[in-house]
Amino acid sequence: MNQLLKNFRDEYLDLLLSFLWRQWSAIGVSGYGDDKDKWIIDPEALLIFTCTIGRYDPRLFDEVLDWLDTNGRFINIQRLKTIVSLNLFTGDKIISAMAALMAERSKFIKWNKLAQNRMNPDTSESLFIQKDMKPMPAFRSPDDIFLHYGYVRGKIVFRHHTRPVHTLHNTALIFRLRALLGVNARSEVFAYLLTHESGHPRRIAQETFYAQKTIQDLLVDSVHSGLVFVRPAGKEKHYWIKSDEWFHFFAVNAGKPVKSEWTKNSVFAESKTIRLPKEPFEHAQWINWPLLLSALEQVWLKINNKKFLDSAPLLQSSELRILMQEIKPRIQAAGFAHVLSDDAFFLGENYITVFLSDMKILLG
Repeated sequence: MNQLLKNFRDEYLDLLLSFLWRQWSAIGVSGYGDDKDKWIIDPEALLIFTCTIGRYDPRLFDEVLDWLDTNGRFINIQRLKTIVSLNLFTGDKIISAMAALMAERSKFIKWNKLAQNRMNPDTSESLFIQKDMKPMPAFRSPDDIFLHYGYVRGKIVFRHHTRPVHTLHNTALIFRLRALLGVNARSEVFAYLLTHESGHPRRIAQETFYAQKTIQDLLVDSVHSGLVFVRPAGKEKHYWIKSDEWFHFFAVNAGKPVKSEWTKNSVFAESKTIRLPKEPFEHAQWINWPLLLSALEQVWLKINNKKFLDSAPLLQSSELRILMQEIKPRIQAAGFAHVLSDDAFFLGENYITVFLSDMKILLG
């Protein structure tokens, strides 16, 4: 086994789990330090990515279930279905099991749309996996819902430690917009416009994973509000907003305490003083998370393959080049165009070291 790749596999998994803990903790999951990331969180991409990587951390996985039990109303099921249907990720069966669990516990019937493909497979596998690739045994009686989808795990116990999403953080901008505008395409569209100078409907549709006509119709209607503007760019029309005016709309007297009686029964019940964000939206970074996280998942599936790890270095290098040809466009389109090296400059097995270096840089 190539020890360099074996060591990187372990390090890579730790980095991915740390990333997941930071992201989920920033939107209410209990059990991790403060989030210092500036990225706008994409809950649908985060959830489907967790279905693969979260299998290596049962505590994280169950904290996410706890989060869904508390904050699941903010999940856009239709958008999640669209992302799943593109086959960018491999956790579709686990997403269906989660949805079936939420459909039983929630008053929202929307979860049934993802849980309709319930199955009774002839074989099953352990849901959780140890870091040495061995199945993790279940210590309690199996959970019936996950068993229906072919996964063995202990009975789920909800701890109810999850906090409601703190929507005043810029990383939670999508949640703030969904709370105001509804769980629909408008939230992603305005999050995109708040973090970009302008946008064309086709481009915004690609970035937000909605149909282009949906985005087109939404933007045309929004111009009548007086808060969205349109300008010609050749044969196209680009839409834009004055983000500073939106910032004041969302956060009047930014940075100053605002007294409010309603806070006692709100997500800010820990204090009667709301401290509004000090930074405008341009400090929040937009990333096409479905493209980036699906690329990172493909890297994990490759380096977590025992047959690949046991291969000769020259074959490993060749397979990594092929993998990078597939995922490089996703990484670049996600907003990381200048991170990856050109493999043509590195002959033979020398590319392995370059690949590992690129991945470490990408993960920060």
